Amino acid sequence: MAIIHTYPRKPLPTKEDLILISDDSSNNPKFKTKSATLESLADIGLDKNFVFTQPVPALQWTVNHNLNKYCSVTVVDSARQIVVGDVTYTNKDTVVITFTAAFSGQAYLN
Repeated sequence: MAIIHTYPRKPLPTKEDLILISDDSSNNPKFKTKSATLESLADIGLDKNFVFTQPVPALQWTVNHNLNKYCSVTVVDSARQIVVGDVTYTNKDTVVITFTAAFSGQAYLN
């Protein structure tokens, strides 16, 4: 008779969880397998994103995202409908979004 084991489901990964990285083409055993945390991998090319919430209606939203890049921007109103605004990049870490009417909602930057 078969023995069946069940294990509790693991929650979503956290930044402290380890990831194993394997390079089977390396000739040096020292580099064959490495481990790293999600947090340590954040600055090596994994895409970053930022969600900005504008809680009170405004004609202009200033978003300081600190992603060090010129992000694509998608804006939704409080009803989750996409809204188009004029996006001005102040620098790699700040965008100003201007609308024709004041509203509250969220901006998704990536």
